[in-house]
Amino acid sequence: MAQTDALYDALSGRENLKFYGLMKGIAKRDLNAEVDYVAKVVDLTADLDKRVAGYSGGMMRRLSLAIALMGKPDLLILDEPTVGIDPALRRQIWAELSRIRDEGRSILITTHVMDEAELCDRVALLLDGKVMAFDTPATLERQYQVATIEAVFLKAEGAE
Repeated sequence: MAQTDALYDALSGRENLKFYGLMKGIAKRDLNAEVDYVAKVVDLTADLDKRVAGYSGGMMRRLSLAIALMGKPDLLILDEPTVGIDPALRRQIWAELSRIRDEGRSILITTHVMDEAELCDRVALLLDGKVMAFDTPATLERQYQVATIEAVFLKAEGAE
C-alpha cells in the first residue's frame, strides 16, 4: 500500500477491488468472497458500488488498504495505512493486522503515529535516513528510560 492511492476513479470500489484481485492472481471463483471480506475489514461495504471519484480521501485510503489485504500476501508493506481513518475503524484495522501477524504473515508499516508504533512487535526509528533505534517498543522504552515510543524518538534525536 503506497502513500499515494493508485485507484481508478472512473470505476466503483468493487470494480477496483475485482481488478486488483485478478491482477494479484485471485481465482474468479474466490473473488467475490475476498472482495466482501476486505470491504468489511475497512468498512466500505455500503459504498462498494459508488464510483471512486466520489469517495473522500479517507475512503480512498481504506480502499487502498483493502486492495493490499487481498490474496493473503505473506508480506504486507503498508505506508501510513490509517492516515485519515477514524479511531474506531483504526482499532478494527489494527485487530485485523494482529490477526494477520498471528497467522505467521509479516507486516512492514511506516507511520508517523507513534501510538501505532507501540502496537508493533519491533520498531525502527529513522532520522535522516538512518536507523537510530531498533528493538521492541518495551525494550526501547526501558533503554531510553521513558514511557512511550514517541518519547524514545524525541530523546534519541536529542529533542528532549
